[in-house]
Amino acid sequence: MVMPDCHITLYVPGLLGPQPALTQLPVKELPDFSLLEKSLSRASVSDDPAQEAYAGLFQLFDIPTDASGDYPAAAICQCIQQLETGTFNLRADPVHLQADMNSAVLRAHQELRLDENEAMQLIDTINEHLRQDNLQLVMGQPHHWYLSLAESPDLQTSPLPTLLFQDINPHLPRGGEAADWRRLMNELQMLLYDHPVNQQREAEGKLTVNSLWLWGGGALPDKQPVKWQRVYTDDWLLDALARFHGVSSEDLPQSAEDLIEECDGEVLLHMDDCLQPLYLQDPFGWLEAVQQFQNLWLQPLVVALRDKRCASLTLIPANGQRYLLTRKLLRRWWKPRRRLAEWVSDER
Repeated sequence: MVMPDCHITLYVPGLLGPQPALTQLPVKELPDFSLLEKSLSRASVSDDPAQEAYAGLFQLFDIPTDASGDYPAAAICQCIQQLETGTFNLRADPVHLQADMNSAVLRAHQELRLDENEAMQLIDTINEHLRQDNLQLVMGQPHHWYLSLAESPDLQTSPLPTLLFQDINPHLPRGGEAADWRRLMNELQMLLYDHPVNQQREAEGKLTVNSLWLWGGGALPDKQPVKWQRVYTDDWLLDALARFHGVSSEDLPQSAEDLIEECDGEVLLHMDDCLQPLYLQDPFGWLEAVQQFQNLWLQPLVVALRDKRCASLTLIPANGQRYLLTRKLLRRWWKPRRRLAEWVSDER
């Protein structure tokens, strides 16, 4: 069936690095990336605002940063979870930090798998402490906690989704009021240290909630017209962004063929399998993720382009560029094929 109005955009952050180890691996030991290399080499390349995975999610919907410099993740998620928003809104999410002599690594967030009862017990205790500062923590989901403020603080934060397995010290709150918020974070860490919920979790061999991470500050933004008719993602934040704009959001399809059969209009597909190996500095895990993307998604979508079942295919790897493929562009056989290492950023 011909679908001339089927336009598929693939948002695949991390697909093109940064991966400094790639140039150090022998070519004969690398997987066959010929299809990806040909596709990139024949595509029409243009600038794209997405230069980083997290910010790119908001840029897909033309949402700017708040005056604080943060993207307003808290307010958007509160709106979707039908929670009241304030002048300024913050995520204050439960996390587990693993500390040593010189650093504290963020080990878990949703991976804590808190249940609602555990979350509410922790929140009730924290709110007893916050009452002195006229603050109240509210829960949207067991791992999504919020603070709403009457005024905008002089505060800039770092987004939690970018910090898993990272040392958090360089990413602590910044700005004129940062010292007050860091003090509050330290007080809450002490409050959580011997909380009954954590004592029970520790006895069961589970990670404890030993801190809150503040991030995603800002006011609820205005809704802008967007081109997407449908979004496919397993990411909770992109799901919230889509639903905030009234766009249908669904889990990733089982296969590329399922995507093609359902495609009509402008469709956005988001996959982040390439990101975690980059965060973990695992080049072999990254190579496997790139190979799976090529074989399971890119290959059948290129076939759909050639068969006129898809009008265009756009690849956005969050590296500052986008790569457009059409049936006509695929026939540019004279374009020299560049090896993947030439496309991949080696900057960290």
